[in-house]
Amino acid sequence: MGHHHDHDDNDDNDDDDDDAKYRVKITVHRHDDHTTATARLHWRYADLVGVGEADIDPDDHYPTRTGEELAVARALTHLTRQLFVTTAGDIASVTGEDVSVR
Repeated sequence: MGHHHDHDDNDDNDDDDDDAKYRVKITVHRHDDHTTATARLHWRYADLVGVGEADIDPDDHYPTRTGEELAVARALTHLTRQLFVTTAGDIASVTGEDVSVR
């Protein structure tokens, strides 16, 4: 059974065969009908930040969490795209070829 490591700014061992856990910090800010979510991930030697926004019309009478959920989903999607780009860059650095990952 592998050991679990919480990766943070001081624990970036890419050569470790153990399982790994990473934390995504999500912050949500609401202002009137506008919600902004930020998803932060420290990945290797970089800090990746995804941002998502949502505007909910108060006349629609959605629960408050609807704007939060939508903004968080968009922030995570933005963060995911950055991880794909980072991974493609890692693969390209080894193969010497441009790659696309999804």
